Amino acid sequence: GLQIIYGDTDSIFVRYEPEKVEELLSIVGREMGMEIKVDKVYSRILFTEAKKKYAGLLSDGTLDIVGLEVVRGDWSNVAKTVQERILEIILREGSVDKAVGYLRHLIRELRAGKIPVSELAVWKTLTKPVESYQVKSPHVEVARMMLEDGWRLKPGDKVGFVIVKGPGRLYQKARPIMNVTPDKVDLEYYVGSQVLPAAMRILGVLGVDESVVSATSGSAGLSGYMGKD
Repeated sequence: GLQIIYGDTDSIFVRYEPEKVEELLSIVGREMGMEIKVDKVYSRILFTEAKKKYAGLLSDGTLDIVGLEVVRGDWSNVAKTVQERILEIILREGSVDKAVGYLRHLIRELRAGKIPVSELAVWKTLTKPVESYQVKSPHVEVARMMLEDGWRLKPGDKVGFVIVKGPGRLYQKARPIMNVTPDKVDLEYYVGSQVLPAAMRILGVLGVDESVVSATSGSAGLSGYMGKD
């Protein structure tokens, strides 16, 4: 039989053995009257703890990412870049230690103010007129600021905002990207609420603790972090 690796609502992942897979497709079609097909073949794949959030290296070498922050619109570019690079290192090179080292370096660069403000912005789409929103969310508050400054906004427009230093809730700290200078950015917000969560979504599955990011580590391959509590 085939070794089942993972399954969800409308798909199943098995260790790829061409002849056995073809036999399965034939049996399902004949016995159940259902048509199923091979969608993708991965040479290496990583599943996170969340349903339908995974990434894999396709047989042609392409990195395929499903459901993770890197393909979602409500995360900053710096968070997406970090997650994608970590996935590349893990899936192509199998080096958790290198991925952790990359993450540490990026955080140092971020805290030193070397990441452009444009990479820190989160862009969200207005789904209705600004005055129709009842909730106080960052992009809505920023849209209101922009309207006061003379901007014309309509449903479907994207609003870019950056979180700045200071007290208050997140929506109170959001500012239009064009009004933010590097010295105003709340860098620790981006470390703790953007970069680390995106990175740990991947590294955490491999047994890496968040504290490892700030610790000194030796050389370790993928197996060196597996199975840790």
